[in-house]
Amino acid sequence: MKILFWACLSLIAYTYLIYPFFVIIWGRYFPRKSHVDAAHTPSVSMVVIAYNEEDILEHKIENCLGLDYPPGKIEFLFASDGSTDRTDEILRACHAENVKPFLYPERRGKTSVINTLVPEANGEILIFSDANSIYQPDALKKLVRYFADPEVGGVCGRLELLSSSADPGGQGEGLYWKYENRIKEAEGAIQSVIGANGAIYAIKTDLFQPLPTKTLLMDDFMITLQLLQQGYRVIYEPRAIATESTSPDMESEFTRKIRIAAANFNALPFMLKLLTPSQGFNALAIFSHKILRWMVPFLGGGMLLSNLLLLRTGGIYGIIIAFQGIIYAGALLGYLGDRLFRNSGPFIPFYYLAMINIALLIGFWRSITGTQKKAWKRVPH
Repeated sequence: MKILFWACLSLIAYTYLIYPFFVIIWGRYFPRKSHVDAAHTPSVSMVVIAYNEEDILEHKIENCLGLDYPPGKIEFLFASDGSTDRTDEILRACHAENVKPFLYPERRGKTSVINTLVPEANGEILIFSDANSIYQPDALKKLVRYFADPEVGGVCGRLELLSSSADPGGQGEGLYWKYENRIKEAEGAIQSVIGANGAIYAIKTDLFQPLPTKTLLMDDFMITLQLLQQGYRVIYEPRAIATESTSPDMESEFTRKIRIAAANFNALPFMLKLLTPSQGFNALAIFSHKILRWMVPFLGGGMLLSNLLLLRTGGIYGIIIAFQGIIYAGALLGYLGDRLFRNSGPFIPFYYLAMINIALLIGFWRSITGTQKKAWKRVPH
């Protein structure tokens, strides 16, 4: 029991605290050099896949057309994946020469649409964006200048989440992304980002490989893995900024996290080649930042059970079970605050962390049973 307890506690502390601290220090003081050319402006194709995005789509198109990039070197490929609202109508009404609409009457799933859409792109660089991601004017220039370096296959920008309310889901998501962005920046400085952000990332077009479509997978994560398997770096550029509104409530965020968790567990077979010692830092980052993080619900269960069984031995085990009780009580109080007052107060971190790990458990079950639907369900903005 003691071995189980200390192993679980050590691995949880490692993935949440020790590894992030280690890579942030490493990335800050010993970064790997990259060749950056601010004058490098290759032709680019932005790929945007929408499903029932009538509320934001006109704003997204306007944002695209206002980006600071040479006009003759940019095109926008907008796909509607079986939308049932005004999305198709809005795309038909757009007559900008460099906006190309692709309207698919039936839901196909994002990865399938990406596979169909990419061969239509003419740019040397592919920019992948969500329909609700609003770019700062200079974001594309900030991304593509890294492609002057032949070692760089992809560049991930920074997503900033904007919350219009005090809802715990939005606040928790915002805190989580600040934490994640620091880790991504450090990993990119050392070697490579392990998972790009679907809101704003770019790759060299000729490096794209068709995505598997038989199971649910996250395109941003899979494309990053494909680039790493080909031996390229994926850089993080924090000054290439996109903004999105946070989920309107914890229920919406919970649903989204379950889907992401199921997709991540589905991706495990595709990650095996990158877990060998020959992959160096990439293998370390995938294990520490991804796989161990996904195992936290199981590690937490093992830690709690073994801690309860060790209470009779006294000593530090009583102190640690008290700390665990505080964490679980904080999550419960956050949940009750959300349900009763739509405000979790100081308990947001505990509540959001519990939500993430419960979503991982449900996502794991849906992954092994194949019960997670491939087509995404739109989260209101």
